[in-house]
Amino acid sequence: MAAGLLLIRLVVGLLFMAHGLQKLLGWFGGPGLLGTASMFDRGGLSPGRVTAPLGGASLFAGGLSLALGLLTPLGAIAVMVMMAGAVIAVHGKNGLWNTKGGFEFNLVLGAVALTLTLTGPGRWSLDHLAGVQLFGWWWALTAVVVTVIAAVVELALIRANRVEEARATQPLPSAEHRDRHVV
Repeated sequence: MAAGLLLIRLVVGLLFMAHGLQKLLGWFGGPGLLGTASMFDRGGLSPGRVTAPLGGASLFAGGLSLALGLLTPLGAIAVMVMMAGAVIAVHGKNGLWNTKGGFEFNLVLGAVALTLTLTGPGRWSLDHLAGVQLFGWWWALTAVVVTVIAAVVELALIRANRVEEARATQPLPSAEHRDRHVV
């Protein structure tokens, strides 16, 4: 069992670290910080200059936490929050299946992270080495609650940004039109 948990942690953790580096530094064919900020702005997660570094850092730190098995629930929460954000801002409108740009992949990665809050990182982890036992139902419930709260905040941010964009693109009424409607 320890080897299986290590394999899951390493694969998922290292991929999340690399994904964070794509967003932050442009490594591995990623957009870098400016491209990520622009993408976040288009997705309604403005201001991208603030949300992009936070997102990239969350992906990297969450992945590092999972890969090392260090403070595993905190890394899992970072991963789950980012996956919820990806579903809300990008993939949710495309349905479930990844072939149509849906959220299938995000759901699987979030489920893996949540599973690690239930099982713990296993014997071959820094948590185990330090004698830290941060796993179980309470940690899983905490991860779900934090993710739901973050998702609500993300939805509110996107909605507020969409309303502001709509206001900015509406033409101002002409002086003649305004004068006719003044009582």
